Amino acid sequence: MGGRRVKDGTLRMLAWARLWSPLSEAPELCAAWEALDLPGRFDAQRVEYWSTFHAGVPQPAVPLQLHALLRCDGGNLREALLRVAGHLEVEMGERRLPPDHLAPVCELFALAIEREETVLIEGLAVRHLEPWVQAALAALPGERVSMRALLQAFAGDAQVAAS
Repeated sequence: MGGRRVKDGTLRMLAWARLWSPLSEAPELCAAWEALDLPGRFDAQRVEYWSTFHAGVPQPAVPLQLHALLRCDGGNLREALLRVAGHLEVEMGERRLPPDHLAPVCELFALAIEREETVLIEGLAVRHLEPWVQAALAALPGERVSMRALLQAFAGDAQVAAS
């Protein structure tokens, strides 16, 4: 009597959500890095990761809020993503990020994958994840080779999960 098996794409997208979240603690980040089988150890790349995606003036080199990197209206984007969350019957918890932050978008994508919501999967991939990855790769400073590999791994996982 085995339980239902969670799809690999779901698990990988949840690991990415954990990795992208500034709410994740160091052990969670290390575990996500390992689960995604990323090169090296997270601890060795923590400073470069943090300075690329979370810290910067006026913003990080690669912002994780989709509207900031894609330079689009944040209100409309957040509203669209809240509609997706509503369709998937997702409830917000105490600790939450803006709906257009990459971490909750990955969580929505994971849930859509698990529920085989093909329209949502395609919509999230085409409208949000793919454009963010393209803009992130373009915005990434050239010397941050390991972060480029991280973005390429994310793009590959999102593409596989969407197909």
